[in-house]
Amino acid sequence: MLNKVLIAAAMLTAVASPAFAQADINCDQTAMTKLETDVGQITDAMKKDYANKELAMAKEAMNAKDMEKCKTHMSNAMKGNEPM
Repeated sequence: MLNKVLIAAAMLTAVASPAFAQADINCDQTAMTKLETDVGQITDAMKKDYANKELAMAKEAMNAKDMEKCKTHMSNAMKGNEPM
């Protein structure tokens, strides 16, 4: 029984964490400019390519006024700069 509770808590934490992280992201020109700078500093070619694609999709979403989609793509672009 305790195992099931612990597994459920772990799954809930895994699902809830990205949602809370996106709440901190602002989808505006200032944040986009900072993200562009951060992406430009990525040295790993594969991560940089991934981050640039996500950044482009975030810009599209921002221009379309789809803020949730913009935040998602900005979050994904930021992950390209995180160590694995």
